[in-house]
Amino acid sequence: MKFSRSSAPGAMLCGGSRKWPFALCAAAGVFLSAGAQASDPPRWTAEQQEIIALLENGPMGIETDFEAWENEFHKDWTVWFVGQPEARAKPGHMASVRDYIGRGAKVLSYDAQFADIAIMGDTALARFNAVEKLLNPDGSPRTVNYASTDFLVKVDGEWKIRTTTVAHLPDDEPAP
Repeated sequence: MKFSRSSAPGAMLCGGSRKWPFALCAAAGVFLSAGAQASDPPRWTAEQQEIIALLENGPMGIETDFEAWENEFHKDWTVWFVGQPEARAKPGHMASVRDYIGRGAKVLSYDAQFADIAIMGDTALARFNAVEKLLNPDGSPRTVNYASTDFLVKVDGEWKIRTTTVAHLPDDEPAP
């Protein structure tokens, strides 16, 4: 990284003066900006972190405890895949996933990168990109890249996913 004397961190401190060697000014600027970053507030609030904790593991573990994963979703949950003519209801979608897992599919890994979580009282909206690495029932690998928007509601003090919108990204392109 190159700095001009006027754009270097610490240029204000050094005032562009020739009395301070440039390297010393740059070092002072790095130290000052690191201190400012250390005092920045955390990116996620405690309540946003509750939502991340619910969503960050995605389908990991459904082969051994499908019901625990299914319970993260509201009883009236729906999912809409962008481009499909209608949303899917929870019973039909869960039956399809259970069948896929029952035929031997496995979730190898899941990575979610959260872009935004907006909380409004007992409702929230979480937007994130995710990559699922799966093993199909025939043993072939499968990568699912997608962007998701989840609408959540609090039920008896616990966050539940009420609706999900999924936009699949090309398989050969990782989620941004």
